[in-house]
Amino acid sequence: MDKESVLLQLVFLLRPVRYCREMLDELLSLIAEAGIEPKVFALLITRIHQLNAMGAQAVRLKEFESIGDGLFSMHLTGKDFNLRILYSFLPSREPVLLLAFHERAGKNKTDYSAHTDAAKARLTKLKGEYHG
Repeated sequence: MDKESVLLQLVFLLRPVRYCREMLDELLSLIAEAGIEPKVFALLITRIHQLNAMGAQAVRLKEFESIGDGLFSMHLTGKDFNLRILYSFLPSREPVLLLAFHERAGKNKTDYSAHTDAAKARLTKLKGEYHG
């Protein structure tokens, strides 16, 4: 799919949850024109539904994990992709998607250290804008 079509689909799929514009741009660059879009969209729908239904308890599910400092990771994994979306919660306990990246294959444990500072900065900014 071309980037514009992927962007429109992502905006539609992400309606039930808050997210950073930067995360949307990252996710777009990871999946557009890669031939994985339908698989990622299907998983994203499932993960967002799980996150909205379970909130912080989503970490009980295999594809979610707490990575510390109030940050969590959502896994979107398939045959040709291994994506992570870092997220947290606003004061209202509403989830917010902060950062997306591609995890290299073959690692036993994901190293989030290169991504946590940016995710925390985005969360701080969103909390500053929060009025709910």
